[in-house]
Amino acid sequence: MRKFLGFAICSALTLTLVQTGFAAENKSVALVLGVKGSPFYQALQCGAQEKAKQMGISLVVSAPDQFAPDSQIPVVNAVTATQPAVAAIVPTDAQALTAPIKQLVARGTKVITVDQTLNDASFLQTEIISDNEQGGKMAAEAMNKLLGGKGEVLVITQPPGSAAQDAREKGFAEQIKQYPGINYIGAQYQSDDPQKAAEIVTSTLSVHPKLAGIFSTNDQGAIGAITGLRQAGATKTVKMVAYDAATAEVSALKNGTIDVLIAQNPKQEGEAVIEAASKLLAGQTLPKQTLTELVTIDSGEHTKADKYEYKADCM
Repeated sequence: MRKFLGFAICSALTLTLVQTGFAAENKSVALVLGVKGSPFYQALQCGAQEKAKQMGISLVVSAPDQFAPDSQIPVVNAVTATQPAVAAIVPTDAQALTAPIKQLVARGTKVITVDQTLNDASFLQTEIISDNEQGGKMAAEAMNKLLGGKGEVLVITQPPGSAAQDAREKGFAEQIKQYPGINYIGAQYQSDDPQKAAEIVTSTLSVHPKLAGIFSTNDQGAIGAITGLRQAGATKTVKMVAYDAATAEVSALKNGTIDVLIAQNPKQEGEAVIEAASKLLAGQTLPKQTLTELVTIDSGEHTKADKYEYKADCM
């Protein structure tokens, strides 16, 4: 009996040591982006990869083919199966990604959200985001200035569910109310489809021929809106404010088809992911929210546009 008891204790101790050793050795970090091929997320990936290399952290990056929960959830599930120590995720839907990310946390992974967030952030280590609602307000302020305080304006955005896009439209709608001469005709949805955005612009102009301004809450909507304005011959009469600083948007700012950009700093977000992951690996706690840079770039600020252009310069 004593021999059996001793064996049991020894076995339990060995198992504990193995488990502890595994936990101590598990320094892997997973990064799940919002979608493949996005200039913003490519720049974010570059920032994360460069910082991970500097800090000696093992980083694995993955992304869905579409910015949609049904495309991203299998990617998150695949990450869950690998049991990384830390995972940073760009949730494509504030509600639909909650359950799969909770499953990841239940397997022992510490989770950070980046760029987007969840409706319930209670089980996250931190949220790394720019202030999207404030960005929408900045866009409204820019639009008011461009229009001299009067005219009809349209927002082109994502369908409800993307926390960042929703916040940008909300901030714009709230701030634009401060300018009584501006008539906000509402938001229309393009689902990261430039062709759809172009169709929205041409159809809106047929109903609202005096449309004076468009605010797009992301680069895909902006690129499509420019196409629509060109098709309608309205690039000189409709002012354009756009979120992001993808290469196509920066070019459009320089040639005058976009008047103002509201730019984030995706490389900074990627660096912040690794800095946060490093602290979590060291057993430190994080603030519940980490805010990153957000700037307004006017049409004449070409040097500033070059500085904030979303570049995948690490490949």
